Amino acid sequence: MKLPVPREILNQHVAVLGKTRSGKSSVLRLLVEDLLDRQQPVCIVDPKGDWYGIKLAGDGKRPGYPVVIFGGEHADIPINEHAGAHVAELFATGNRPCLIDLGGWMPGARTQFWIDFASTLFRFTKGTRWLAVDEVHNFAPKGKVMDPQAGKALHWTNRLASEGLGKGVAMLFASQRPQKVHNDTLTSAETLIAMRVLHPSDRGAVADWIKGCGDSEGSEVLNSLAQMDRGEGWVWSPEIGFGPKRVKFPLFSTYDSFRPQSVEDTKKLKGWAEVDLDEVRSKMAVVVEQAKADDPRELRKQLAEANRMLVNQAKAIGDLQARKPAEKGRVVEKPVLTNAHIAALDTALGRLEKAIDRAADVLTKPFAGVREQLGVLAAAVKSVRQPTLPMPAMPPSVAAFGRQFEAGARTEPRRPSAPAPRVPPSGGNGDVGSGGLRRILVALAQRPQGLTQKQIGVRAGLSSRSGTFSNYMSKARQAGWIEDGGKGGPARITDAGVTALGTYDPLPEGAALLAHWRAELGGGTARILEVLAAAYPETISQDDLGARAELNPRSGTFSNYMSKLRTLELIESGRGWVRASAELFS
Repeated sequence: MKLPVPREILNQHVAVLGKTRSGKSSVLRLLVEDLLDRQQPVCIVDPKGDWYGIKLAGDGKRPGYPVVIFGGEHADIPINEHAGAHVAELFATGNRPCLIDLGGWMPGARTQFWIDFASTLFRFTKGTRWLAVDEVHNFAPKGKVMDPQAGKALHWTNRLASEGLGKGVAMLFASQRPQKVHNDTLTSAETLIAMRVLHPSDRGAVADWIKGCGDSEGSEVLNSLAQMDRGEGWVWSPEIGFGPKRVKFPLFSTYDSFRPQSVEDTKKLKGWAEVDLDEVRSKMAVVVEQAKADDPRELRKQLAEANRMLVNQAKAIGDLQARKPAEKGRVVEKPVLTNAHIAALDTALGRLEKAIDRAADVLTKPFAGVREQLGVLAAAVKSVRQPTLPMPAMPPSVAAFGRQFEAGARTEPRRPSAPAPRVPPSGGNGDVGSGGLRRILVALAQRPQGLTQKQIGVRAGLSSRSGTFSNYMSKARQAGWIEDGGKGGPARITDAGVTALGTYDPLPEGAALLAHWRAELGGGTARILEVLAAAYPETISQDDLGARAELNPRSGTFSNYMSKLRTLELIESGRGWVRASAELFS
């Protein structure tokens, strides 16, 4: 669609000002669509949550623009307040048009995200980027700022506005309350698009901008602002010698998600533009998992699923207990629990424990009933598992859960005898797969004397504290592929595990393991690991670590890098110190 204004205005900052329903967001989207038509890198920051329609054609049934949506109801990638630096780095270092949906966020979370996003964008931008910010007064408030975090957000907005063009960042911003936009941001715009405003203070903000351009024609603009039609605005760009000119803007071409949406409207939406998310997901994996972990809806879903499994298993046990197999003249004893029942119980109890631990702060009421059911189920399992019954031994995790709820203390599993070194045969039974479970068995096959859970995690690229790791270990134990050592002792692979594994490519060890992780992590995370590895076994303060790795130790980006290294158990840390994990050098 041909713009009704010179395209040159997009080479500098543009301010679009107008009251609610004046059409300011529509004009901003029209400018963004022109950039996307030319395949320019654009990032839209949406505090309202109503820009998602840009991914759909005007009828809501065909694709629009292939924009990655971070956050919001229609998210391609979920985010939280700690994701700002990650999103900014992705946008700053490649042509990834994106929409950041902050609709419904609390001010504190939104502010933290913006601080990390804006500061990282300012630092990492390579080449020209366009940043379209709707309702910019949320990030550049005018007046006395009482909150230090809000002051930081204002600082970075003003810095992008005043110095961003020199870094390659052109801002397009809109606001329905011009009087609330900080002067340093507003006056940095080289082009003004003034739409309908009524309040004298809002007209005063427009007047302040005009005064900087000379007011020979400004009175006509100011006197007509209250009578402007929707979608109509005065455009003035002294830098390129355009205007002031009264312009009627056409409607944008994508789906109108700015108008109120009914339930039926939402149901009819389809044909969303497809985007390649593989690289984005890999870079955002830590943030995505954290966002899910913090989402009460996700926690409730996990609790409901675990509770459903518990109820079903309890019913199955009750049905089995009710059966009384008898034979004339004597009682025939039969096992009431099969291996399949025990495995299902183990899975259900494990899921419920993790869900309860993670949801303790947000879902208090349901716990009493759930724990009561868990206690009943544990008692039922105990009552049907008599010594005289010829049934298989219960997996350590189920037995431990039962004792924990009865005695209030975690019970450690039995320590097995250490196996002799084994040589894997060719082939395998195919049950191991090619993912994390296989990497766990490969690590144990390389070390027949055994490995601690942390050692396994570091070698297999899994956190030994994660539910995924626990599930893999539980499956391996149930299949008889590994044996656990008691009281924190090492886990060892069994003959059955070696057979199931078959031939394998060895995991890196020693110096090769360290080199593997440096290549796998890349960027700032790898630099941090390199610094710590060079200093090992000495510890380093966080400030010193940041300086050596050329990172700000107070930034959200640095915190995210450290969090990733901790999750992978590649570092150890305490109050004021950090050190590379000893497992990288064993």
